[in-house]
Amino acid sequence: MAEVKTTPATTPWGKILEAKVNSGIPYPNWREVLSSGLGGLLIIGLLNYISLETDIVKAFIIPFGATAVLVFAAPAAPFSQPRNFIGGHLIAGASGIVVMLLFNEVSWLTLGLANGLAIALMVVTKCVHPPAGATALLPVVNSVTSFTWLLTPVLVGCLIILVVALLYNNVWAKRKYPAYWF
Repeated sequence: MAEVKTTPATTPWGKILEAKVNSGIPYPNWREVLSSGLGGLLIIGLLNYISLETDIVKAFIIPFGATAVLVFAAPAAPFSQPRNFIGGHLIAGASGIVVMLLFNEVSWLTLGLANGLAIALMVVTKCVHPPAGATALLPVVNSVTSFTWLLTPVLVGCLIILVVALLYNNVWAKRKYPAYWF
């Protein structure tokens, strides 16, 4: 049997040690910083106002805070695109509901299953959106077993985020949103 030689870059530890110390990514200018933060303030404030103050429709879930970071601070990133954030939240929410319907309990296993199923389905459908990993947990933690939860607050909130992101990100000269639809 031939001996397999390993180099530091092929071992897990070697890969870790090979990483650069600094990213090399330049710091953004103050306008970019302010426009990103203002976008997050605007969308989270709006979703909460609609959901809590007016009681028109429920349109807010906690993972939308992380979605706002992506959509308003990195609007060109793949994870920020409409397909990714809408599809990701819907797939993840459905995953959590299915797990809750099957097991009807909150445990390390059901939380792990909901999250793992959501990740696998987001990858296979090319709808990966990291904040949606938390959306998969909400139905399990809150005992949500109705698929109407996907309509409101999830889909309604996503559509409000989309409309605001389209308007807001395209007002700024150096931004263009979306980079792609599908």
